[in-house]
Parts: sequence; structure tokens; C-alpha cells
Amino acid sequence: MSQSAPLITDSILQAAKWLKEGQLLAYPTESVWGIGCDAYDEAAVQRILDIKQRPQAKGMIVITDSAKRLTPLLVSLDQAQRNTIIKSWQIDSEHIDLQYKQAHTWLLPIPQTLTTVIPPWITGQYQTVAVRVIAHPIIRQLCQQLVSVHNPFGLLVSTSCNPSGQPPAMSFTDAYAYFDEQISYLQAETLGYTLPSQIRDAMTGLIVR
Repeated sequence: MSQSAPLITDSILQAAKWLKEGQLLAYPTESVWGIGCDAYDEAAVQRILDIKQRPQAKGMIVITDSAKRLTPLLVSLDQAQRNTIIKSWQIDSEHIDLQYKQAHTWLLPIPQTLTTVIPPWITGQYQTVAVRVIAHPIIRQLCQQLVSVHNPFGLLVSTSCNPSGQPPAMSFTDAYAYFDEQISYLQAETLGYTLPSQIRDAMTGLIVR
């Protein structure tokens, strides 16, 4: 059944409350709009897969607010690899020409000690987790609100806000046109990055997308 009225807010605390209640949330990222949920809420992740018509095997990108929070996920990497990843996230947050700005997502190997901590509905068919420290200050604050015993890394699912095969939503208007009252919305602007986000393998440095 459709909700009686769309859930739209500009409040980080309200958006976090909806996420903790299992709602799906559309929100701005660096370049386009994303749709997400608490990464540890399996039912919510499945609803995203359903409305996007996306197979679980593909896995999901997750975001959080700081590299320090991800320290346990970086232990399988050598110092040079860790430095490259952390530097890419620092560059994302610096103010340079938007024409050349690009968000960086990394495929991190999951340490054996964390194989039961990273949910299989996030990794899909892979032995890695696709993660990014998001540069958007509002969404960083949102991720901070998700940190809990069951979500120790403050992970928020971040997949493009569109049905599979359709162009990504560039604004609240686009996002609402796709999903209307099926989901909730955090109103804010993207950071205006013009390049799509890049995905790289942390072990090899190879660009996947």
C-alpha cells in the first residue's frame, strides 16, 4: 500500500530515524542522487533490490563518514595501499575544480575476522566490500547517526536512485519521479561533481568502473 503522504525532510536526525525504522531513503551524493538504507537491515536492502530490479549477486556500494572508522577493514592491505585509499578520500573532500572531481569507491578484501560482520546481502557474489568515505558533509553526518552495536561502521547503502537501466536521478525531482511515495527523501543538493564515481580494486589498484 502506498503511504498517505511522501516522507520528505531536510533534517538529518529525521532521515536517520526513518533509516533506523527500516525506511528506504533517497539522498544527494557527490554527483547524483542515491538510494539507501541501513546496510545491516536485510529486509530494507531487499526492497531496494526489488524496486531497482537489481540482482543481489551484484553486491551493493556502502558509504560511511570517516576512514578512521574503517580501520578494521584496511588491515589486510599494506601501508602503500592504505595510503592510496585514504588519500583518495581526502582529495574527494578538498575544494578543487568540480570538472575534475570524482568520488572514489574501493573494493576492500574482507579480513577473516570480519567475514561474519559484513553482511552477504551487501557483498553479493564477491569476497570484497565496495565502500567509500563520502565527501558530502550532510551525508557524513547521516552515517554518523547510523553507528550502533549492530552497524559498527555506520554503513549506509549507496546505489544510484533509479530503476536498473534508467539514467541516474540528478535531483530530488528526478528521484521523486522514479519512486514517488515508495521511499523517503532527504532534501539537499549534490556536491556538483560532473564525473561519475570510480570503483577500484584495493589489492591491484585496477579501475573496475
